[in-house]
Amino acid sequence: MIYLDPTEYAKIVSEINTNYFKYRGKLTCQHISHGTDGKLYVYTFENSGFNDYYIIAKDRVVL
Repeated sequence: MIYLDPTEYAKIVSEINTNYFKYRGKLTCQHISHGTDGKLYVYTFENSGFNDYYIIAKDRVVL
């Protein structure tokens, strides 16, 4: 597990919840989003059901 500050965690979980239809039924998922620093990241998480996620990685996307 990685630590995300509370603001970033809330942002990412809110986005995952909003788009949960993409992740329903999948155990390990990836969500692409801008972090609170404005940079693009891929957040890898374990999905235990709606609003129950375990963020395991945050990797910077360099275009």
